[in-house]
Amino acid sequence: MTTVSGWLYGSGLVRLTVGDDGRAEGRFLPGTVSFMIARPQAAPPLSGVSDFLAQAAEERPARVGPEVLNDWTPQFVAQLAVPGAQYLGMATDGGPMLDHLIDLPSQSFATLVPDGKDGYLVRQSGPLRLWDAVEDAIDTWKAAGAPPQTEFGLTITPDRQRVWLDSPEGPSWDLPS
Repeated sequence: MTTVSGWLYGSGLVRLTVGDDGRAEGRFLPGTVSFMIARPQAAPPLSGVSDFLAQAAEERPARVGPEVLNDWTPQFVAQLAVPGAQYLGMATDGGPMLDHLIDLPSQSFATLVPDGKDGYLVRQSGPLRLWDAVEDAIDTWKAAGAPPQTEFGLTITPDRQRVWLDSPEGPSWDLPS
């Protein structure tokens, strides 16, 4: 068994079986996982990001709001979509809470801003469209019937680590090496 987690704190416990060819595969187990992350796997510190988040960005209505980051399986799906991103919630002076996804290595970010009408706008900058990837992954999960985490599996080969939905041939997301 191994834990799969990331910097958005979406995680799961998977039981893997290793074949004679060295390929490991298995399904995620039910329940929540709350192991402490090891220091080498901890997210790098986010310091001095205010100027980074203030740069010019493209803005559009968000199809999915920040609630997906607060519910176990959607949070896990969001994590799969943006495995290098970190979450940062910040309140503005006298204003609303802003939810940020930040991928410092790619110099990309997405910020969710309340639109004043029960929805959100997303501001994105950088080569990776982080919230687009989250929305696409959530759409894929919902199209499959919004199944529980036990419907996900993991395949590990020498060249690739891939989380899949329903079966190894189903929709999938590559994990960083």
